[in-house]
Amino acid sequence: MPRIRSRFLPAWAPTAVAALIILVLDPAHALSADRGSLYGSPEPGSRAYAAAGAPAAFAIVAVDSMSGEWGVAAVSRWIAVGARSLDARAGAGALAALELPDQRGHALALDHLAHGLPARATLDSLLSMDARREERQLALVDRAGAIAAHTGALCPRWAGERMGKGYACQGVGLRDGEVLAAMGRTFAATAGSLAERLLAALETGESIFPLRGPGESAAILVVRAGGGPGGRSDRMVDLRVDQAIDALQSLKSVYAVHAATFLPAAYARFGDEAGRQGDTISAEREYARAESAFRAAVARSPKDPDALNELAWFLATHGRGSEEAVRYAKAAIAARPRDPNLYDTLAEAEYRSGSLSQAIESMDHAVKYSGGAPRYTNRLALWTRERAALEGKAR
Repeated sequence: MPRIRSRFLPAWAPTAVAALIILVLDPAHALSADRGSLYGSPEPGSRAYAAAGAPAAFAIVAVDSMSGEWGVAAVSRWIAVGARSLDARAGAGALAALELPDQRGHALALDHLAHGLPARATLDSLLSMDARREERQLALVDRAGAIAAHTGALCPRWAGERMGKGYACQGVGLRDGEVLAAMGRTFAATAGSLAERLLAALETGESIFPLRGPGESAAILVVRAGGGPGGRSDRMVDLRVDQAIDALQSLKSVYAVHAATFLPAAYARFGDEAGRQGDTISAEREYARAESAFRAAVARSPKDPDALNELAWFLATHGRGSEEAVRYAKAAIAARPRDPNLYDTLAEAEYRSGSLSQAIESMDHAVKYSGGAPRYTNRLALWTRERAALEGKAR
């Protein structure tokens, strides 16, 4: 099984010094909903907000029916769009709520979708009991891939949506709908994973209508059953840049590291599960994605022993080139000698390539450098008995 090393990323966080000074000197001014928020943007629903117009934002919500993934991504001129406006649940669907988001409504919508209620019926149900529905903007994709969207008449202009097969692009505070139409075209034409297609759509949006500024935020959320680290959650991709001058580019950089760190093992798990269910076509598709992702991680960091080791282990244990796995395992050891985990991978690759004696020698190093860990000593004993039996037959 692949051994993945966690990589920690720097957190993005806004400074609150100016806000604190305002609050101390003039709390009434600082807290007035009509005068705007502490970050320079009026509070949604306030008179100032309606007069000034919304901070521009756009989002895309979509499904990849073949892989069983639902996703949503957004960019906003206001901080923390990911915390406010995005939600999704594997087996249910995903939603984007750029205008007047309501976390309680999001949870209720996902509950409805999880129980099989179509996107249109779910949205109609939410709006029917919402006194502020004309101030809201919301887009949903259900578990079958159907889309529904709503832009209230009181949303600051320009606001609206453009929909296609399996996706909806939505925006507010824009010049017109061309940004959304271009995002949709990019999403439909882009190959790759759902996350990659969502990011490509956002990048197209920014190329036409840049949102860059000190309060910009960007986020992406992709869910799939068992897609989280170790298969312990459905959050396959859950990344946010809450405040940056060029939040989308920062988000893309974080995604590149996330994709190299966590996604290869996730695809390998999906392939293993499909194989256990006898679905060889799906298994091969997932293994191909896993191999591509493992190789991309090595290409990104050619001397990283962990990336080399993970690729070697995958190739060896999934029948995708034991001799090549030996080369990558040796390269990992050259980068970090005396690591028993790396010698264990080399031994596995050598064993599967038919070099039993070399596998025993490498496993002996794993035993030595681990201080005699049972996981290594047990395998060494097994292989030693196997060699003795083979030599006995040869006599």
